[in-house]
Amino acid sequence: MKDSRIAEIAWMVVIAVLVAAGGNIVLGLLAEHRGFAVGALGVVVVLAFLALRRAFVANAPTARLDVTKAAAYFVAAILAFVAIGLHVHWAIGACIAAAEAALVFDIVTIAARPSTACPEPVEGGKERI
Repeated sequence: MKDSRIAEIAWMVVIAVLVAAGGNIVLGLLAEHRGFAVGALGVVVVLAFLALRRAFVANAPTARLDVTKAAAYFVAAILAFVAIGLHVHWAIGACIAAAEAALVFDIVTIAARPSTACPEPVEGGKERI
């Protein structure tokens, strides 16, 4: 069985490039349709908050990483809401930067995660460790 982390990291890099290249355009389109944007971003902010809360309440060994990653996505969602709702220029760039920071942090946590691939059996019926 092969490790799926490489494919996951590759797709996260693709998403990060798309956010960097088209984030300004997406925020501009959302600003033109404020009613839809408020509803969609309201749902995104609530879901990001619930993910942050779930990561905070969970008593997992990776709780610090999970809370930090969820907080980065929550801040990006709040900044998108501010950029659309208040239409201030600084919030547009800050939203894109926060989303990029969240994606890069997600990539780093994926790379640091231990491999889930099964060890290959060797002769004699024992597994390599």
